[in-house]
Amino acid sequence: MTYDTIEAHMHFDAYTDDWSEFGGKLMSFPKNPADSVVFEAGIDSSGYDFLVLKAYCYDAAGHAAVSVLLDNNQDLPRRCRLEFSIPADAASINLLGSMLYNWKVEHSSELLWEAQIS
Repeated sequence: MTYDTIEAHMHFDAYTDDWSEFGGKLMSFPKNPADSVVFEAGIDSSGYDFLVLKAYCYDAAGHAAVSVLLDNNQDLPRRCRLEFSIPADAASINLLGSMLYNWKVEHSSELLWEAQIS
């Protein structure tokens, strides 16, 4: 199944330092094939938006991806949960880390990153 565009939005309160800390960890990812780096925002509880970003290696050769989980934790029929992974070279994930580390959210609310695979 292929979709041209999938778009999701979430409102959450987080400190800009949270993005910087996550970005710093991504800049040195992966340290080994079992390494993963996780960012969580929101509350995983009924009625609250919840976001999880996870960089991980999916094989012993160090091939990597970023998984995205977004859940509004509403009751049906308003429940919306989106979960997928984006394969990316480790260097591309390191670049995402650098972008997040240096992101000035107060100046720009958007950050655009395109995963690269060689």
